Amino acid sequence: MNYFRLLELGAQPQEARSILPNSLKTEIVVTMNLREWRHFFRLRTAPAAHPQMRQTASALLRDFQRRIPVVFDDIPAHDDA
Repeated sequence: MNYFRLLELGAQPQEARSILPNSLKTEIVVTMNLREWRHFFRLRTAPAAHPQMRQTASALLRDFQRRIPVVFDDIPAHDDA
């Protein structure tokens, strides 16, 4: 049985996802206002964040700092995983 078949049978996506390989490529789209982006970066670039998430979020934070420094320059990017 594959992922799409489980969905057809009524499984929720988070349930059906359990049969997929662990490192399967995933693309997401995220929309947030500036306040929520700041909150995201504070959580996901912190030393306690998951190393792979911290690496990704820190790279994104550096891009935001380059584009909108007045809003994001006070948030450190802790990407020394």
